[in-house]
Amino acid sequence: MRHPILAAGAIVVSAVVGLPPMASAEGPPAATIVVRDGATQPVFDYDKAITEAVFVEVPLDTDGDGVRDRVRLEITRPGETETAGLKVGSLMIASPYLGDNWPEVPYHDVDPSSLRRQARGDGDEGYPEEGTWEFFVRRGYAMISMESLGTAGSTGCPDAGGPHEAAATRAVIDWLGGSGRAYDAAGQVIAADWSARKVGMYGVSYNGTLPLAAAVTGASALKTIIPMSAVSSWYDEYRANGLVVAPYGWQGEDADIHARIVLSRRDPEVCAAAMDKLEREQDRATGDYSAFWAARDYAAKASKIKASVFIVQGLRDWNVKTKQGVQLWEALGRHGIDRKLWLYDGDHGSASAPQFFPAMRRWIDHYIYDVDSGIGNEAPVTFEDADYAVTGTSTAWPVPGSAPVTLPLAVGPARRDTFVDNGRNAPAEQLLEPAGHSLAYKTPVLTAPARLSGTPRVTVDVSIDNRPAANLTALLVDYGPAGADPVIVTRGWIDPRNRKSLTHSAPVTPGQFYRLRWDMQPMEHVFAAGHRIGVVVLSTDYDYTLRPLPGTQLSVRPTSSTVRLPLVGGRAALKY
Repeated sequence: MRHPILAAGAIVVSAVVGLPPMASAEGPPAATIVVRDGATQPVFDYDKAITEAVFVEVPLDTDGDGVRDRVRLEITRPGETETAGLKVGSLMIASPYLGDNWPEVPYHDVDPSSLRRQARGDGDEGYPEEGTWEFFVRRGYAMISMESLGTAGSTGCPDAGGPHEAAATRAVIDWLGGSGRAYDAAGQVIAADWSARKVGMYGVSYNGTLPLAAAVTGASALKTIIPMSAVSSWYDEYRANGLVVAPYGWQGEDADIHARIVLSRRDPEVCAAAMDKLEREQDRATGDYSAFWAARDYAAKASKIKASVFIVQGLRDWNVKTKQGVQLWEALGRHGIDRKLWLYDGDHGSASAPQFFPAMRRWIDHYIYDVDSGIGNEAPVTFEDADYAVTGTSTAWPVPGSAPVTLPLAVGPARRDTFVDNGRNAPAEQLLEPAGHSLAYKTPVLTAPARLSGTPRVTVDVSIDNRPAANLTALLVDYGPAGADPVIVTRGWIDPRNRKSLTHSAPVTPGQFYRLRWDMQPMEHVFAAGHRIGVVVLSTDYDYTLRPLPGTQLSVRPTSSTVRLPLVGGRAALKY
């Protein structure tokens, strides 16, 4: 996992917030948060910080033991919160990855003859970077790690980003905001009387997802969140337009599998019924969008978010795919919520440009301590390249000037192109040049670069010729000069049975043509001069979809099928 670069500033006082009043000429009082040049300053001694374990009561009994669940916190705060009455804001990472009792969990079968059975217990993203912890405590923040339901030292049961985990995270925020109940390690009721009742949350992956789950519960002490590579809709993590899909590298995973893996409490057997319920309700049979997924669709509930949101999304993240960050970005914009977007050209993790952590710091200082940090004057969108360099900014995304360009897959007389699904025998990267198991359609050679910015969409007239169901996959491919390996830019999937609705499957008649429309993952990409833009149509996508036996025959009418590309400059930018 990539970590942000930390930066520290000099301790020169120009403004003071909090209690007691502003510093005198001789220097700031010990219990004062110091702000200079638009940033909180490191005036607190980390060696004197207080670390304590707290157990917050959750208004649920998810493990059915007759006792309300409790989630464990570990809090580190400046010593002055105890000795001098200093009240501080809080930064929290809520994580399911802080336990050490990792179970071995078999994955769902997607290909019984060759299924990889790995336990997704990497968990490194669950641990706060020690430097970040110290950095913020020295500047007057309480740093908090929360062990989510059913994990590590917390009771209760995980529910894969569902209402229970949201309620547990909200219970902690409410306690920091002055309500709710918590206990110390000795079992005595304890209050967060040191809290300034302003909370920020940040984290990568699941740790960035729980802040979203909490944010959509409505107004609270939660003032800002920074979700990095985070899930904004669990349906889009494990489904796509009716198909059961997997995060890259975790074939066979689903919501229930992830919940079972993070179930690291010492007596996980008490959650057996809850885990079985998740498995039933997620519905791997149809892939339909249901109440189960709606309860875990934070982007659809964005109107309830009252905190500001700084989204960090990897453009090459095929675990938590680009749609997750982009659909949240769009939803926040529709509802007028303060937002920022950092798009980095990398995979699952976080941004790494030297400018990222300072921007994150300015964002936190502004929304927790009302510091005039300058973050509001910065461009809403930042781009980071694969070398960890900031390459530009934008006022919007897709970038201004991006317009859809619709191209037929093929020109000329109407025809029918046929291919046979290769099933479980080859990944998509081996099917970019057709050999009977896919179809490829390419533009002429580009004479000028063409920049893609947005969400490509395909419309395909297709028939499943010999079976009543099939996967359907579209790839957008960058074909370079002769001798260069083609590159998959983005991809998308659909179940033809969900051609009319995400919530209901409809039968497919073998041999009948249907017009299917579906989206690919949003993307930023430049097709260089001398390259060709290609669309590859195939059935099974080995690394993502279920893998049926090979032999399904499909036919496409390419002259009436299209791809819609969001290109900067529109049609005029596409030159060949």
